[in-house]
Order: sequence, then C-alpha cells, then structure tokens
Amino acid sequence: MRQPIVVRLKQRFPRLTAFVAGRFDTTYFIGLPLTLIVFAGLVNMALLSNLTESVIESEWIVTLDKKFTSALFDMRSDRLSQALYTITWLGDQQAVFVIGGVATIAFLLHRHWVSLVAFWLALGGVGLSVRFGKTIISRNRPVADVAYYVAEHFSFPSGHATTAVVLYGMLSYLLYRRLSAFWQRALLVWETIIMIMLVGFSRIYLGVHYLSDVLAGFLLGALWLLVGISIVEVMLYRKIKYNSLHQ
Repeated sequence: MRQPIVVRLKQRFPRLTAFVAGRFDTTYFIGLPLTLIVFAGLVNMALLSNLTESVIESEWIVTLDKKFTSALFDMRSDRLSQALYTITWLGDQQAVFVIGGVATIAFLLHRHWVSLVAFWLALGGVGLSVRFGKTIISRNRPVADVAYYVAEHFSFPSGHATTAVVLYGMLSYLLYRRLSAFWQRALLVWETIIMIMLVGFSRIYLGVHYLSDVLAGFLLGALWLLVGISIVEVMLYRKIKYNSLHQ
C-alpha cells in the first residue's frame, strides 16, 4: 500500500519537514508567532516599497497629498493647531530622549536587560532608516505657506510618525506582557493606537508633512516594532531554554 505523501516526505527529508513543522508550532514564539511576524514584515515591506515608488513616479498620489494638505489648511484653527503642536512633540527626538531615558532607568532598576536592548535597537534602527530614506528620496516638505512652523530636512518618510510607532508601540508591548486583565490590555492598546494616530495626524494638519509621508512612517515604524518584539521574544525564549537545560 502506498504511503501518504506527508509520511514519505518525512522519511526522505526529516530535517526539512521538522523545520517546516516547527514554523507552525504554537507552543513557542519561534514557531507560528514568529512565522506570522515574518509574513507581516514581508507584507509591510511590499506596501512600503509600493508607496515609495508611487511617491517618486505617480502623479496621482502627489496630487492627492497636496489636495489633502490644502483641505486641512483651509479648516485650520488656532486652538486646534496649538493642541496638535503640543501633541506632535510626542514624536520628536526630545521625546525619545526624555521618555526613552525614563524607560531606560526603569529597565535598569528592574534589571530588564532584554527589554532595554530590544527597545534601543528598535529606536536606533528607526533613526538610521528614517535618515537614509529622507536622503535617498529627498522629497521637499509642503510649501511654507501651509506650514504652521518651519521644519528642517526632507519630508519622506515622517520621522515623527515612525518614531511614535516604535517608541510607544514598544513601551505598550512591554507593559502589555505584564498585564493580565483583558480590559487593561485592551485599554492600553487603544490608547497607544490613538496616541500614534494623533502624532501622525498632527504632522499633516500642521502642514509639515504630506499624507503619504505619514503613512510611510507608520509602515516603517511597524516594521521596526516587529523587529523589536521579535528580539524580546526570541531572547526570552533562549533564556528560558538555557535555564531549563542547566537546572
């Protein structure tokens, strides 16, 4: 009687089939969770690549950006502008040093070395990739007439939007792992999403970025957030495995 193809593959390629099966194992992070993160990262890079190509070559997205910026400028109010100007600071480099510094002190006091390493590796990756992207694309910011204040450097991608995703996304994720109640986790996730969205919207409303700049920032930030989460989970997995082998 002929054996099923799965059994034959296991017999002929035991290591390969074991590796593939391990990628769908839900017991450990390096199984199905890591597989899903890698898949999400690939989708993210494809979307970011298409968006970048559209900004460079497609006239329609440039036109959409300008119309959206003009529409927000036409309805701009002083009170909302001042509020969003305060909110936009949450994605600034100063916020990284202040909030990141406080987080670092907390990590050191509680000896959360894994969190400390992953947190700053993700933020460091953001800084380098944003600078690289701005230099390569070299897209000018919206005209000075619509800008609430003068912003330096190029426009694409939005550094504030990228930073907000990683800074608050990583802190939220690390706190999420330590919460047990569903309502606490749900509240934390929604608060983080709203904060990130407000930072991104503030960049467009204040006329210092286009819509596509912010979307690219969200995508790039999400990519580095996945990297940071993966570093934490893989390092913790290896630590647990090491401790179990040396008990």
